[in-house]
Amino acid sequence: MDTEKRIKAFVELGKTLNNRKKIIQTNSNPSLTIVLKNFENSLENEHQFNPWFISLFVEEAVKSIIKMLDENAIKKWVSKYPLKEKKHSNRIGVIMAGNIPMVGFHDFMCVLLAGDVFIGKLSTNDTHLLPDLSEILCHIEPEFKNYIHFTDDKLPAVDKIIATGSNNSARYFNYYFSKYPCIIRKHCNSVALLDGSESEEELSALVNDIALYFGLGCRSVSKIFVPQNYEFCTLFRLLDNFKSVYQAHHTYLNNLEYQKTIHLLNKIPFYDQGIMMFKEHPSAASPISVIHYEYYKDTEFLWDQLRLSLDDIQCILSNRIKINNTLRLGQSQFPEVWEYANNIDTLSFLIL
Repeated sequence: MDTEKRIKAFVELGKTLNNRKKIIQTNSNPSLTIVLKNFENSLENEHQFNPWFISLFVEEAVKSIIKMLDENAIKKWVSKYPLKEKKHSNRIGVIMAGNIPMVGFHDFMCVLLAGDVFIGKLSTNDTHLLPDLSEILCHIEPEFKNYIHFTDDKLPAVDKIIATGSNNSARYFNYYFSKYPCIIRKHCNSVALLDGSESEEELSALVNDIALYFGLGCRSVSKIFVPQNYEFCTLFRLLDNFKSVYQAHHTYLNNLEYQKTIHLLNKIPFYDQGIMMFKEHPSAASPISVIHYEYYKDTEFLWDQLRLSLDDIQCILSNRIKINNTLRLGQSQFPEVWEYANNIDTLSFLIL
């Protein structure tokens, strides 16, 4: 299968996902309708298998994938690589995380666009969505069926490894897969830089960066840098846009209650926003339900602080302060197709 055929199939996948409800309703393509209904059923019911994957956030993950599959974006992205049909396809073992829905999709796409065979080991937290999505892709381009395999067991023989997990998992992966060419990703966090002049619209965008997926993603903002005497009132009020979602989620509320109890018992000061806690802390990594913040005096101080932990930061967001390829507020959860997890170029790794 040539590169153009692969690209065309992924572009068509994006269009199909975007129009799936209309396709199902009209039943204009009965065989496609069957696989779309199966996917739709998984989207609606995945929370029964993983309570963190509520329907609202699963749908947001689909929107993020649709954005990646824009035809112009894909062509712009792959134009920088010498993609060509391979005489021999490598078998790529992909060990996926399960922190947010279909988090392994970008690796899945990279492997297939590179002309390789995808052998995916799914996280137990996300076992249905990507296989169901792959069924749609295989309906669009049946030749992909020979290139896509999922396994619940130990990985079979592979040529390269892409593995994503926690910091502890990464240490294990580095040891276990040391004899393979590999990409090993650990957990990262994202931070936002505010200067206090942000409009309500801009802060609303930041709220999505913070609150989508209950803050479980590497692209979720877990810390904000703010100027001295920053007023949190507007941000706190806008976070209430997610109040009904968060208050209906018992697992999240248990985490929040636990964090409040620990902080109160240990007399650690924090702001109680209602559905989140805000605590002054130097670390970019924060527990579920807690957002860290840190005051800064000037941008030179900011850069000194960030430079110490760049390897652990996925995204830096700001509309005013430009440091190290910052993204605009509201962009972290909807990455461009050329933005790589942990900033490691997956496609270059695959085509070497």
